[in-house]
Amino acid sequence: MFTFLFMTGLMATVALEVDGMATVTLEGVIGVKGHDLKNIDLPLRPTLTRSTGEVNGPALLRSLQKTLDKYHSTAISATSANSVNSANSVNSANSANSANPSLQPRLVTENLIDQVETPDFDEDYYGPIQVGSASEQVFTVQFDTGSSDIFIPGPQCTTQKGCPGTTKYDQAGLFQGRSTLVQYGSGYIQGDDYIDSITVAGLTVTDQGLISTTQTSGFNTSNSDGLLGMAFTSIAASGFTTFFENLIIQQKVAAPEFSFYLGRAASGTANQGSLCLGCRDPSKYTGSFTQVPVTEPGYWQILLQTVTVNNTPAGPHTQGQAIIDTGTTLVLAPTAAAYAIFDLIPNAFSIPSSAYSHQTFFAYPCATPYNYIPSIRFGGKSFDINQLDFNLGFLTSEFTRLLGNESLGNESLTVNREAEYEYGENCVAAIVGTNVSPQENLYVVGDAFLKNWYTTFNYVNAGGGPSVGFAEAV
Repeated sequence: MFTFLFMTGLMATVALEVDGMATVTLEGVIGVKGHDLKNIDLPLRPTLTRSTGEVNGPALLRSLQKTLDKYHSTAISATSANSVNSANSVNSANSANSANPSLQPRLVTENLIDQVETPDFDEDYYGPIQVGSASEQVFTVQFDTGSSDIFIPGPQCTTQKGCPGTTKYDQAGLFQGRSTLVQYGSGYIQGDDYIDSITVAGLTVTDQGLISTTQTSGFNTSNSDGLLGMAFTSIAASGFTTFFENLIIQQKVAAPEFSFYLGRAASGTANQGSLCLGCRDPSKYTGSFTQVPVTEPGYWQILLQTVTVNNTPAGPHTQGQAIIDTGTTLVLAPTAAAYAIFDLIPNAFSIPSSAYSHQTFFAYPCATPYNYIPSIRFGGKSFDINQLDFNLGFLTSEFTRLLGNESLGNESLTVNREAEYEYGENCVAAIVGTNVSPQENLYVVGDAFLKNWYTTFNYVNAGGGPSVGFAEAV
């Protein structure tokens, strides 16, 4: 049973007028333009495109591996979730209002820093949090809708143990007498479980569970110190209630939703990314929202109806489920669906690979018209992928060598082979074919799609359940 059923009595639409300002009406939550903005900067990730315009093969493969690891992980906790977490469960707040009316006029946002490398490709978005009520240590974390735990580096986690940052958690919180280990396909994170206060954009959760990392492998490529998961508590490896669900329980937000605007360096908005807690920022989007119900709370997973190219559906293989994940750079599509999509893009082709036999990369002519860039249909509406985000850079012989294809990657390629693959004329696409789940047609829809659409993650939509909403980003 989904634990947020107590909120089903919320009004689906709220109107508000503050200090004579124009009324802003949103489905489920309010943001008042220009009123009490608090920004959290989210810097950019390492680029997937080099300054030459070529695909950054090593960065692309690291980004892909990071996502695959996340969805093929195993959590091991020394003990079950303790009584602190149980006391903070959403079920214990049945009598509480999910929105605090006194907070509704306030637009609480974190400005997201976009970790960028020339020439203007965004890979990660992160921002600051404060940990502890006395010391208020500041860490930069990635805000990730594809996971549910909070990791920050502990004092035992040195550079040699996978934590290169200089700020370490002072462990002034309450130790829970247990540790959490998350094992991934190519790495792991291990740490001790603590309860402490955490503040984001001026909003403080007391008694928040977190993991003080003791050692990690394979997760030191980001400029952030750690991670703050924003998926549902049900998939938290530690068993702790998530930060945002605790904000709801403790009545710290105006409404039970949060929203992301992801900046794009190539459009001059790299430093304008933001996370809005309990609100939507009207300055970041235009038009109305399309609300799509969550089909399986855990991840923010919704029905993907089809993928179209030049207004042509790519076929029944493209229907499936989609996890909306701000912690993923790419769009991962089931392999059969990916082939069906690229079959509709003129002169597109798969890139042979022996090193990555379970993933399929695709290239297409860099000069492909915009109408042949794929669109994804959610909730009866097609949403475009921006051409700037679909193009990861020129296909190079270096990248094909990284994929284990020596015949393509050999510098002494024949004239015919050079002409066939036209290095410098073809570009690597941001959609990668891989079967994340063998049981269902499962997509992971990341930043390559989300930068074009202001995205709201709502725990209670008009139908009473959680939903994801999309509106055109400005």
